[in-house]
Amino acid sequence: MTADANHHITTAFDDKKLLSKGELLHWLEAVYPGVSEETLTWRIHELKSKGVLESPGRGMYRLATRENFIPVFSNLPKRIAAMLAKELPLVNFCIWETRWLNAWMELQPAYNWTLVEAEKDALDAIFNHLTGLSKKVFLQPDRTVMELYVLSLNEAVIIKPLVSEAPLMQEGKITTASPEKMLVDIVAEPEIFVAQQGELQHIFENMFSQILIHQNRLLRYARRRKREEQVLKLIPDSHQLPNQNP
Repeated sequence: MTADANHHITTAFDDKKLLSKGELLHWLEAVYPGVSEETLTWRIHELKSKGVLESPGRGMYRLATRENFIPVFSNLPKRIAAMLAKELPLVNFCIWETRWLNAWMELQPAYNWTLVEAEKDALDAIFNHLTGLSKKVFLQPDRTVMELYVLSLNEAVIIKPLVSEAPLMQEGKITTASPEKMLVDIVAEPEIFVAQQGELQHIFENMFSQILIHQNRLLRYARRRKREEQVLKLIPDSHQLPNQNP
């Protein structure tokens, strides 16, 4: 290529906030005549990896304004992850913390629960391995158990089934929830995410404005959990992609 697209990629967007891959390729072809489409596609990928572009939906691009979500674990989930990796090495599990949601909420819950998710067949084994912890451990608590025993605790460990094909991410050696999974889960499981129910709109608005949310991944998981219509209604208007109607 004869020039560095990083310096003038903003020209491609002009007054548009969102471009399809075809529109972006058309602009790049004009800037770099004679360059193959394969090379231009690779260039788009490179601009994404450098944080110049982001892709909120399949085949859609915009200038990057949001950071990728980077989870920070407290000591308890780190201990649990290490314990399970040693004692149950063949079990795939996901660990995350409810306190991560506080960054996008107005009212800050006083508690932090560590969520451990795995296939149903492994839940009893995980529960048995974690009962020796100093924190209370609950296996698939229903609304009654949540109200009577869990909501009064500052810290607790909740073990529950991991929905198949849930969008996960890797942070170091720990498999954890992606922001897309968190958003759908707080809608789909009001009995667990009690404190978030009054702030769903606020959480969605803040997460969409502050971090990169992959909407195809989000809606695919929402469909998996039969919550697509609810989730669509919560996506801020300014972030709605074409052909997505609440």
